[in-house]
Amino acid sequence: MGFFKTLWNFIKNAKYLKGMTKKSVATLISIENPHSDYYVIKLQPEAGFSWNAGEHVMMRLPGHASIKRQYRMFSIASIEEEGVMLFGIRTGKEVSDFKKVLLNLNPGDSVAIQGAFGWFRIRDEHSPIVLFAGGVGITPVRALVKELAQNQNRPIDIVFSSQDYYLFGDEIQEIADNNPSMNLHKVASPEETQSCLSELAEKYGDQAYYYMSASPRVVESVSKLLRSKDITGNRLIDDTMRGY
Repeated sequence: MGFFKTLWNFIKNAKYLKGMTKKSVATLISIENPHSDYYVIKLQPEAGFSWNAGEHVMMRLPGHASIKRQYRMFSIASIEEEGVMLFGIRTGKEVSDFKKVLLNLNPGDSVAIQGAFGWFRIRDEHSPIVLFAGGVGITPVRALVKELAQNQNRPIDIVFSSQDYYLFGDEIQEIADNNPSMNLHKVASPEETQSCLSELAEKYGDQAYYYMSASPRVVESVSKLLRSKDITGNRLIDDTMRGY
């Protein structure tokens, strides 16, 4: 079911995939390890490279032919105005061949980029927005929060669920504190998450857009919950590619 759902998302969101064939090269600036197996990677894009908040790129590491999966999809955590491409990733217990090489790169090393593209993007200028992120799924949500930082024309609720560490949490809290239309809800359990999302769904109904960025299992659970609250499918936007 997961494959066919992803395929359908690609078909119905074809207009958001125009940048998929665009190729460029970025340069590694830094790699930080803020907590446990969480990493923040900062790249300098080449001149003229552009992207929209919430989009992805396909990344390749030149000179490392031994990597089984030559390309990996990653969500961009920054907005273009910041001048750098920021990525939040988590390695898990078993680090993939790709991430092993990526995390051992040195500043100045080159990374091949294809994109940017993706449909995890703001749809209009007036609908209420609910942004749900589970763990490192906050990566593309950070970009949307940065884009919406000065937007006070509509309610913006961020539901950030994590059991151990809130990546970019302090920064997002500061943005929310400076925008009276924006609220950050930090939750730590499935029960808290469901309760918070249920309240927001009942509050905004089908007038809001609901963004979901987390593991496939969690996204499926959240989508099912929101649909049970009579939220229609065209109001649910999920980060199907989930690259972080």
